[in-house]
Amino acid sequence: MIRGRAVLVATLALSLTGCATRQFVRSEITRSEATRRPAVERLASHLRDYQAEVGELAAQTAEVRRAGEEATRASIEALGVADVAAGRAADAVEHAMAARGRADEAMGTAERLARLWRSRTRPSVVEETVLWFRVDEWIPDDQARATLRDIVRRLQENPALVVELEGYTDNAGAPLRNLRLSQLRAEAVGRFLAQEGVETHRVQTIGLGISRPVADNSTAEGRRQNRRVVLRLLDPSS
Repeated sequence: MIRGRAVLVATLALSLTGCATRQFVRSEITRSEATRRPAVERLASHLRDYQAEVGELAAQTAEVRRAGEEATRASIEALGVADVAAGRAADAVEHAMAARGRADEAMGTAERLARLWRSRTRPSVVEETVLWFRVDEWIPDDQARATLRDIVRRLQENPALVVELEGYTDNAGAPLRNLRLSQLRAEAVGRFLAQEGVETHRVQTIGLGISRPVADNSTAEGRRQNRRVVLRLLDPSS
């Protein structure tokens, strides 16, 4: 009987001791967790900041990569444009050299014509008249036509006289074009005389371009005086 009670008391004591131990363990765990929580939270905060920095660096890296790709494309396009421009420049130089060659040829032709024209044997000059023209025009204006009608009257009164027409231009524009324009002016005056009844075999025309200027081409008035047709009445018998 006594022994049974002792066993019961021992069992109860052991049970009570086990409860106290579990409470102590729980208390220690709770205290440990409370102690570690600030450190864990700090670590979590640092981790979030690190992740944010990593994300920002990744975005910057992507932006730099896009900028590099765009710069590469722009460089490739620029090289293509430069190649095209270089080709066009080479073509322009070639055309310019060809144009200069034609201009030199036109100048040489005009000078040769002028020398030949001056060196030929001509009849005596009875009268000389100058007709002026506007820029890029070759048809005689009203004033010039009135002057030409007086010339026609003189020719009809003197059947032995012949007409010499020299066309000129100022120095604006290409020499070859000016040579052609000067010829058009002389021929236009000759056609007007023919329309008024002067026989075509009595009229000689030549265009001499910019040769033999009578005034300074650097001024508007000088260029106006150089845009002309010189009309001479000649007497073959003298």
